[in-house]
Amino acid sequence: MFNTIDEVYDYLYNQRKKEKRENLNRIKTCFNLLNLKANYKIIHIAGTNGKGSTALAIKNILANKYHVGFFISPFILKFNERIQINDRMISDSEIMHYANILYNLNENYKKEYDDVIPFFELTLLMALMYFNDRNIDYLVLECGLGGRLDATNFLDSDIEIITNIGYDHMAQLGNTLEEISYHKLGITRENHYCLTTIDEKLYDYFNNYAKENNIKLKILNDDIKDIRIDNYTHFKYKNIEYKTNLLGLYQAKNMSLAIECVKLLDNSINDDIINFSISNLFWPGRFEIIQNKPLIILDGAHNISAINELIKSINLIKDNRKIKIIFTALMDKDYKSIIKSLDTISNYYYFTTIDDLRKTDSKIFKELTNIKSESIDNYKECIDKAINELQSDEILLITGSLHFISEARKYIKK
Repeated sequence: MFNTIDEVYDYLYNQRKKEKRENLNRIKTCFNLLNLKANYKIIHIAGTNGKGSTALAIKNILANKYHVGFFISPFILKFNERIQINDRMISDSEIMHYANILYNLNENYKKEYDDVIPFFELTLLMALMYFNDRNIDYLVLECGLGGRLDATNFLDSDIEIITNIGYDHMAQLGNTLEEISYHKLGITRENHYCLTTIDEKLYDYFNNYAKENNIKLKILNDDIKDIRIDNYTHFKYKNIEYKTNLLGLYQAKNMSLAIECVKLLDNSINDDIINFSISNLFWPGRFEIIQNKPLIILDGAHNISAINELIKSINLIKDNRKIKIIFTALMDKDYKSIIKSLDTISNYYYFTTIDDLRKTDSKIFKELTNIKSESIDNYKECIDKAINELQSDEILLITGSLHFISEARKYIKK
C-alpha cells in the first residue's frame, strides 16, 4: 500500500520490462483483467515530433463541447501532465488510488506470467482506469515510441494522425525513413482517416501503403500557407486564417492537423471556437519564451528533425541578433548531426550535462564544433553564467534534450 506520492513514483519508475516488446498481448491481458472498456472515440497520434502540440490543440478545441481525456508522454513539469480530462490533471491522491490497484495487478501478473508490467504500460493503464471511471467522450492518445508495437496501439482508434517522420529512436525503429514510417503507420486502421504532414519525399511510400491497406490518407501540406511569426504563429489552412500562441513554423502544421481532425469528428465546431482554442494553449518547453529582453528561448528539440525546424523558426525572428546556445544531449542521440546544424546559427556555445544515466560528457560536444564554446558540467552554473553574460543584442537558446529543458525551466523559473 502506497502512502506517499514519492513511493508511487519510486515504484513506477523501477518497473522495467524484461525483454523488448514483440507484441501487445501483455497490455491487452491487463486491460481485460481490470475489466476496462473504451466506450469513447479515440484520436491516436504518432510521429517523430509535434505529437504533443497536436494532441493539446485537439483536446482544447473538443473540450469546448465534450469531456476529453488526454494521455501524453513524456511530461515537462510534473507526472500529472500525462493524464488529463479537459483542463484538469489527475491529482496526486487519484494517482495513489490507481497505483495501489496497479500494484496488486502487477504482483499477481508476475506470479501468473513470470513477467513485469513496465512503467509506460502501468501509466497507460492508470490513465485508462481514470477515463473509464469518468465517462469521457473522446480520448486524445499520444504514442510513446513508434506506433506498431507501442502499448497504446492495442486500442481501436477512430482517427489516426502521423505528424511527421524523422530520424529518432533508430535502434528501435530502423535506420531509414521508410523503416521508421512502417512503424508509425502501424497505428492506422482500414477505412479510417489518417491525417499527416510528412515530408514530400515520403508521399509515395505513404500513398502506396494507404492504397494497399485501404486507408483514407489525407496529406495536408498543400493547404497550409502564409506562415509568419510575431507574438503568435499565424497561418492559413484551406484559405481560412488562424493563429496560435505556440511559436514555431512547424506549429502551423500541428494546428492544421488538429483543425482537420476536429472538423472530421464534428463539423458543427466553428472556426471562431477553433481560433480561440488554439490561440490560448500552454505547452512548456516548446519554443517557449522565458524572457523577452534579452530574449531567452527554451525548446526541447532532441533529434535532428526537430533541431532543423527550430533553426528555421529562429532565423525568422532573430533579425541581427547573435545567437548563444546552451546545449546538452543524451548519449543515444545523434548529437554530432545536431551540433553541425546548430553551427549554422550559433555564435557561441555553453555545453553542459545533466544527471542522467545516458548523459554525455560536455567536453565531447566541444570537440565537435569550431564555434567558440565552453564546457560547464553543472547545468545550473552554466545557466547562471550564460544569463549573466547575455547582452541586449543577443538571443539565448536552451535546447538539446526534453529532460534537460524540464530541469532548466524549473531552475530558471525559481
